[in-house]
Amino acid sequence: MPSTTRKPFNPVEAAAVQAAVERAQTGQASQIGPDPALHSHDAELRWVEAVLRHRLSLRTLGRPIGIRTRDDDTHPLVADGMHFPAVALSIPFADRPLDFLATYDDRRRLTFDLLAPCDQCGKPVPTEEINSLEDLGDYLLQTRDGLGGSPRLRTSPAHTADCLARGD
Repeated sequence: MPSTTRKPFNPVEAAAVQAAVERAQTGQASQIGPDPALHSHDAELRWVEAVLRHRLSLRTLGRPIGIRTRDDDTHPLVADGMHFPAVALSIPFADRPLDFLATYDDRRRLTFDLLAPCDQCGKPVPTEEINSLEDLGDYLLQTRDGLGGSPRLRTSPAHTADCLARGD
């Protein structure tokens, strides 16, 4: 393991590491079923929260895990040619939160990126696409060959104007 890997400190990270190890050992990802459906546009933030909760299997952790959800004023969310704000989600813990950004990918699928400081400018940007508990575990352990950044890392408007990581 790289020297930058640290022991998980919260129940979500611990479950993520365990899920990643199990997937590595068995070659099988956990089966979580289809995402929850959106029942009304008035409930969009709650729906995005429910999808993240579902994808990270948070209901199976045996204790309530709170998620704070709000519109993200920095990143655009484009669906069917309409522009909406993306959704920022935070799972708060005493030592530090896990922060995510929900946007749509090029297949119009809701996707989640872990937000972390940019290596160049230090601003919180989409760092790694995380769509399952195993993905989060792989990121924490830095073990998956596919790690290497979110497709939205270089296009994030959260970078400073002179950041070398931007893909202008």
